[in-house]
Amino acid sequence: MDSTIFLDRSKLSARYIPDELPHREKQVDEICHLFIGPSFPDDYPLTVLQILGSAGIGKTSTVLKCSKILELHFDRNRLQLVTVYVNLKLQGGNKYAIYRYLLEKLAPDIPAQGISAEEMLRYLLRYLRESKKYALIILDEIDYLIKNTKDTGVIYDLTRLNEFEPGTPCNIKMVIFIARGKEFYEKLDPAELSSLGRIPLEFPEYTLRQVGDILNKRCSEAFNPKALGSDIIDEVAKITTSPLFHGDIRFALDLLAYSGNLAESQGTGRITLDQIRQVYSQIHPADTANNLDELPQSQVYTLMAVIRTIRAKRKPYVELKEIRSSASDIAEEFKLKKLEIEDHLDELCSKRIIDIRSLKEIGIVGVSFKDLEPLVMHKIKRYKESKS
Repeated sequence: MDSTIFLDRSKLSARYIPDELPHREKQVDEICHLFIGPSFPDDYPLTVLQILGSAGIGKTSTVLKCSKILELHFDRNRLQLVTVYVNLKLQGGNKYAIYRYLLEKLAPDIPAQGISAEEMLRYLLRYLRESKKYALIILDEIDYLIKNTKDTGVIYDLTRLNEFEPGTPCNIKMVIFIARGKEFYEKLDPAELSSLGRIPLEFPEYTLRQVGDILNKRCSEAFNPKALGSDIIDEVAKITTSPLFHGDIRFALDLLAYSGNLAESQGTGRITLDQIRQVYSQIHPADTANNLDELPQSQVYTLMAVIRTIRAKRKPYVELKEIRSSASDIAEEFKLKKLEIEDHLDELCSKRIIDIRSLKEIGIVGVSFKDLEPLVMHKIKRYKESKS
């Protein structure tokens, strides 16, 4: 049965590498330029590169995109370049397991049993040289491996592959290490740091506009044209670029995929802002019910003012002056003293119940109206009952 929401769900997968990587063109050019030299390929030395940056900002996608470009470049020169990508969270564990994985992928004819880790590398280098093949090795999450195993030898070995058999060509031409930060440097000794190099290629976090561009492109491939509007993409982009997520595109894609599933199950025909909020509260729960129990009455009434304003304006974000007006009406309705809402809003924001982007952009975060409004009304009902 055809989906009213999805065109191709696979386009929201983190494993999908688009033909174009918006806002990573500069990094693609820099990486490819490093690995394509004038004396190609046997006289070109082993090149080591480290890529640093927070989660979900295109490091792995960019490197894998570059590997395809480099493989094509080798092919045009009637040479074969084989790329091996190793996620050290999944395929790591220790040096022996990593080298065995490399051997299985690059030299499947050579049995790994009964030989040491270092011997595996020697056999691998000899196999590549004799079969006239070249290799690019990508080690992702190197900081995770170093932090959890404290075995730093893999860095020393793979950055000095051209020293295993001096005087003979090293057919592993490129080794790329990917990490989220430099903290793992503290675990390395001076020789390992020297081999790794101290000048990494650092990926900047995506800006709000860049996240919007990326999501627009990906959504055009993943969703039916009428399944979501620009307001949905804008909202997801704003959440994604908040200090909590630092432009993590993987988070944004998950949020959109799960919201699409919810829209499909509810038969709404399109993704709504409330579905985005409902899924967000499940992916990243703010423990709103417990937070509400801890709120003083003044903050609960202020939260009610935010909810009423958003519902009345039918917008995800409203202005402070509009909330003030709602708060004034609530104070009169419930016979309260004037609500000084500015301080209350700051407290609600610190508890991750609301989001304050500016004086003109205040909204609910972490939970949908469907979940939040009944909780707030129940609290206010209890206040009224306690007075009577």
